Amino acid sequence: MSTSTSAGPPSGNTAVEMIIEPRDRPVGSGTVRRLLPFRLRRTVGPFIFCDIMGPEEFSPGVAMNVDAHPHIGLSTLTYLLSGRAVHRDSTGAVQTSEAGAVNWMTAGSGVTHTERGHPDDLDRTSDMFGVQTWVALPDDAEDRSPMFEHAPSHAVPVDERPGASIRVATGSAFGLDSPVTGSSPLMLVDLSLEGGSIEIGRDHPERAVLSLDGDLTVGGDPLPPGSLAVIDPDAHPEVAGRGRAIVLGGEPVGKRFIWWNFVHSDQDRIEEAKREWTDQRFPTVPDDHDPWVPLP
Repeated sequence: MSTSTSAGPPSGNTAVEMIIEPRDRPVGSGTVRRLLPFRLRRTVGPFIFCDIMGPEEFSPGVAMNVDAHPHIGLSTLTYLLSGRAVHRDSTGAVQTSEAGAVNWMTAGSGVTHTERGHPDDLDRTSDMFGVQTWVALPDDAEDRSPMFEHAPSHAVPVDERPGASIRVATGSAFGLDSPVTGSSPLMLVDLSLEGGSIEIGRDHPERAVLSLDGDLTVGGDPLPPGSLAVIDPDAHPEVAGRGRAIVLGGEPVGKRFIWWNFVHSDQDRIEEAKREWTDQRFPTVPDDHDPWVPLP
């Protein structure tokens, strides 16, 4: 994948600050397409990390497999468009996530988790397509107790419009409120367009549009699948065409350090987390802690 980005508005489009193209990165037993963090744009609102998982097809006997690994100072937000995965973490949560559902895990002071394919899918061909993001926590929540939230697909609010469908997976946007509110003002929205258009309002100070498939434009300019368009703070462009996109954004939470799976405002806390994981002083995942991923 390309690592380039538009240094300024593409084709003179003043609604778009830059286009970020994905970079392939190995994760667990597979490969993801990474968009955030990027050298010219570390965050969008509180979103400090964004990966596209798939679309990928698994042969019988093969599945997604991410061994036990730690986090601090962030929440993970997983949203699948197809396929399913089993989440386990050190809070004791065990949850199968399916297309359209929301998994929100807050690491806070420290959590360990795994992500694996569903065992019932191993005897057949299965697929996986989705987005995983990390949300940096605000100062007063960075070291809170870990927790896990799940919203099934039917609980996610939907607004059907001519040629367009809006699903607010997390936070608040487009007049809809998700049952998964997040820890600071934010949104993650699933747009499906069939010839319609949706205006990206200025409810949140920082916003970006991630094209997943199809033929979409932002502010009149094409947005290739897999690319992330960062929106100018003063703009309210339309996303139009046929395809699917994720809109994400919110209020920034301030400067954050990021190293491997650790995010925090205090660099010393990250160094401490490194030692804790090496010494295996993090909480463990019940019945699924071995093997665990060593520090890189």
